[in-house]
Amino acid sequence: MEFASAVFLFIFLPAVFLLHTVLPWKQVRNWLLIAASLVLYAWGRLSFVPIMLLSAAVNYLLALWIGRAGERPKKAALIIAVVFNIGLLAVMKYADFAIASVNSVFGSSIRPLGILSPLGISFFTFQALSYVIDSYRGEVRPTKDPGKFLLYICFFAQLVQGPIIRWNSIERELDSRRVTAEGAAEGLRLFIIGLAMKLVIANTLGRVTSYVFAIEPGSLNIAYAWAGALCFLLQIYFDFAGYSQMAIGLGRMFGFTIPKNFDHPYAAYSMTDFWRRWHITLSRWFRDYVYIPLGGNRKGAFRTGLNKVIVFLLTGLWHGANWTFVVWGAYNGVFLLAENYVKKSRIRLPRLITRIYTLLAVTVGFVIFNSPNMAYAWAMIRNMFAGFGVGADTVAALSALFKPTVLAAFAVGVIAASPVAERLGERLEAKPKLAFALKYGAALILFALCVCFIASGNYNPSIYTQF
Repeated sequence: MEFASAVFLFIFLPAVFLLHTVLPWKQVRNWLLIAASLVLYAWGRLSFVPIMLLSAAVNYLLALWIGRAGERPKKAALIIAVVFNIGLLAVMKYADFAIASVNSVFGSSIRPLGILSPLGISFFTFQALSYVIDSYRGEVRPTKDPGKFLLYICFFAQLVQGPIIRWNSIERELDSRRVTAEGAAEGLRLFIIGLAMKLVIANTLGRVTSYVFAIEPGSLNIAYAWAGALCFLLQIYFDFAGYSQMAIGLGRMFGFTIPKNFDHPYAAYSMTDFWRRWHITLSRWFRDYVYIPLGGNRKGAFRTGLNKVIVFLLTGLWHGANWTFVVWGAYNGVFLLAENYVKKSRIRLPRLITRIYTLLAVTVGFVIFNSPNMAYAWAMIRNMFAGFGVGADTVAALSALFKPTVLAAFAVGVIAASPVAERLGERLEAKPKLAFALKYGAALILFALCVCFIASGNYNPSIYTQF
């Protein structure tokens, strides 16, 4: 994996960028990026490519059908699109989970299918389905150019881990875009920041997380539980937000505007606010294509609550084929329902209290998210609040884990996850020369640090690659 990262950074990306820059024809540029994206996706696993291409072809043709058909055929095409896309997800991602659940409940012995879920299937399926639904609603005009649509689906910057892009936000750039030296430099800087978030912070803290979540439940205690919970809290943010930042940076380098996916979620003052800041493009997708069509908040308090629970159950299930994800989704839904009640009761708490409550709720939720099963999740949570049997062996083990590099990554992570760094950057904008020197000087240092981490083999696959 370190070799693959080095090839991407020092051969693949520079070659594709240089070719994209010198080619004068937009159609050729688009097909270059398509070819590069398919090569990169095939590198992950060649057998995944036909599945992704099938998804793209079916959704492209269904949208064209919608654009030309009358009202009843349009509705039929939309139903086919929903059934096909959800069916593809169900078979490729959830079939074995469903079989295992049936076997567990009924004591049957149905053999699992052994299907390996394609990388990023949840992302490109939702992106394609949004295009068809928006075509049905008349919000976008289906393209006749298969190259434009295929690039929209498979652009390597965000194919595997998002953000989820809507067609109307990128259509113009698929037709015509300018690559400028300033845009490319800023895009490269953003990419390096995202790379450092992943390699330097997420991967370093991930060593602690992996160690703690591999401990037998009977050996857990309050020190282990909080060490694992807090390190994972930062790891998952810098892992996923880092990849989102890399996607935004790569998009900028090639002339695309990719939407923001995180907005300092750990500074949220409620769980509702957290979900406005965390994985923003997924939250908007569920709002626009599930919550609002179900009735949103327009059909009374009971239906509003039910709609929110449905959305968060689906959000949890979207993340993975495991009951821990379903419970995690329900857990978040319950908090949003409770907050809605508190809001109506007009109870007001100090902002500091609400932020502490939110951070605690999110931390516990991510323990469920990262646990292999619910029994382990309950063991972790119980020990977070009642596991007081901390012995000398625990102290010795944690002392060995929390080396200076880990402590430094944790401290930097806490600061970087807050709005402090962004506010400092805004103040520096008043001094453009100093801001330029600091921003790009820091990027060079971070890049050198990332190269050292790659060379040392400090690499872990992204948490969200599986989704």
